[in-house]
Amino acid sequence: MVSASSLLLPSSVRDFASCISDGAAACTVPSSTRISSSSSSTLSVSFSYHVKREEDECLLLRLTWAHSPLGPTLSFSASARQVLVRRRKGSCSVPSGDAAADVPPSPPLALFWDLTAARYDAAASPEPVSGYYVVVAVDSAEVVLAVGDMAADFVRTKFDQIRLLPTPPFSRGERVVLSSLPAAAAAEITHTARARFAEGGAEHEVTVGCSPGGDELWVSIDGKRAVQARRLRWNFRGNQTVFVDGEPVDVMWDLHGWCFGAGAAVVMLRARTALESRLWLDDEAAAPGFSLLVQAFKSPP
Repeated sequence: MVSASSLLLPSSVRDFASCISDGAAACTVPSSTRISSSSSSTLSVSFSYHVKREEDECLLLRLTWAHSPLGPTLSFSASARQVLVRRRKGSCSVPSGDAAADVPPSPPLALFWDLTAARYDAAASPEPVSGYYVVVAVDSAEVVLAVGDMAADFVRTKFDQIRLLPTPPFSRGERVVLSSLPAAAAAEITHTARARFAEGGAEHEVTVGCSPGGDELWVSIDGKRAVQARRLRWNFRGNQTVFVDGEPVDVMWDLHGWCFGAGAAVVMLRARTALESRLWLDDEAAAPGFSLLVQAFKSPP
C-alpha cells in the first residue's frame, strides 16, 4: 500500500476527505475551442515507480526533471535517498532501503545515465523526449528500471542475458508557473499534460484551465470538457468522478492557496477500479492506480 504522503502531496490535498463535495460525470461533453493567450512554464516533472525485485522486495523510485540556470537537471531518489545528477553522463552508487539500525541493509543501487544527446520538446519542458537513458540496477546484475529510448541498447551492451521488462510510473507530478500575458489579461490560463491512466492503455491529453476572472476551473480530457467548477471562492476544494476509457478517474482540486494567497493551485487525477473507494485514505488496502498531480503557481516559488 502506498499512502498519499508517499506521493509527496501537499498536506492540503491529503486533508480533502473532510471538505469535499461528491459528483460524477461522464467525459462526453465537448469543450469550446478558444485561443488562450497565457504562458505556462514547467518548473519540474517527477515520475514515481514501484519496482518489485525477484526477492519480493518493493522499491519506491523517483525521477525528477527540473529547470536550473545551467539547463535541465535530473535527480534520482530511492526511498529517502536523493542524488542530484551533475554530469551529462556517468554512473554512481545509491543506498536503498531503510537506514534504521534494526533493519538489514539492502544492497545499493547502481544508477547509470547518459544525457549527452538528449533532445527536448519546444514547450520548454525539462523532461527529454529522446536521445537519452536512465538505468537502475541492483548488485550490477538485476535491472529494475530503464527509462529513455536508448535504455534498451545500453542494457544489452552493459548486462548480459537480462530481460528488460517495462516499468510504467504509477504517478506523474508537474510543477508549473501560469500567468496571463500582459496584452491579454482577459485570456484563459491553461496547462496541458499527457497521462496514461491504465497500463498498456491509450495516452490522453489532460488540460487544466482557469477562466479570465479566476472564478471558474475546468479540466478537459482529449479536448472534451470533463469537470467544470464555478464560484471558486466558495468551491475552492472539491472532487468529481469522470470516466476515461470506461473506467473511473477521480479528479480532486484544492485552490485555496491560489485564491487566497501566494500558494499553489493543486489538481489531481487518479485512476481506480470500480471496486476501490473514491478517496485516497492512508488505510486504503489496495494499491492506487495512476495519478497525475499538477501544482500551479502564479510566480516561481
